[in-house]
Amino acid sequence: MPLFVVATPIGNLSDCSPRAREVLEQADCIAAEDTRVTRKLLSALSIATPKLHRYSAHTERQSLTPLLSRIASGERVVLVSDAGTPCVSDPGEVLVRACHSEGLPVEIVPGPSAVAAALSASGLPATPHQFVGFPPRKKGPLERFVRELGAYAGTTVVYESPQRAAKFVDVVATVLPDREVCLCREISKMHEEILLLPALEMTQELGGRDTIKGEVVFVIGPGDPPAQETEEPVGTRLKEIAAALAQRWGCTKKEAYERLLQIESERD
Repeated sequence: MPLFVVATPIGNLSDCSPRAREVLEQADCIAAEDTRVTRKLLSALSIATPKLHRYSAHTERQSLTPLLSRIASGERVVLVSDAGTPCVSDPGEVLVRACHSEGLPVEIVPGPSAVAAALSASGLPATPHQFVGFPPRKKGPLERFVRELGAYAGTTVVYESPQRAAKFVDVVATVLPDREVCLCREISKMHEEILLLPALEMTQELGGRDTIKGEVVFVIGPGDPPAQETEEPVGTRLKEIAAALAQRWGCTKKEAYERLLQIESERD
């Protein structure tokens, strides 16, 4: 019996395919990112709850052996995330890869994907494209992240939290001012919003809102790569090196200095 990897709705429950529903109904065990979320989905679909096994980013390793044993013994094990397709910025990769290593079959039940939906709705070129998940939170690493994705020749899809959405677009508008940005918010839900604007206009739009609510996906269009920064020579004193590394690493000068001292002591 294979491991069934099942995509679940990202908003509208009607997006759950008949095949996905059938596989969920027949499951002996459902490996769920959050059992509470999956239990609500099963209840909404009028599916009697089978045995649910918590399979989150924090429990992947310890869940591996019991789940592999179930699959090997012939049980119908289904892998789901809270919404959308498992393993796409959600847990699942460890289990799927382990199945391949153990010679256990894997069967996909395709369906909703925020990445594919955002690409389709954006009107931006989908070929080529890259998906980079969630960006860094700190300013320094975030600026480098945006500069690096700006060097990519195609379209980029990014997940972001509503609390940090405006900050992310501010950085995009600063580093990649010529790019178009599509905001895809609450995809397939009641308050869905799809908005395509130049980066500078998008930052003005989001900056003028009191709050941004719901799941957010940004699609950044292709354009000219940002100009390469010319780095000034760094001095030879540890404090000078620590100051430069603090900016690069997105940490304090003290943290960088202590790390350098640790490296120095390990070399002695």
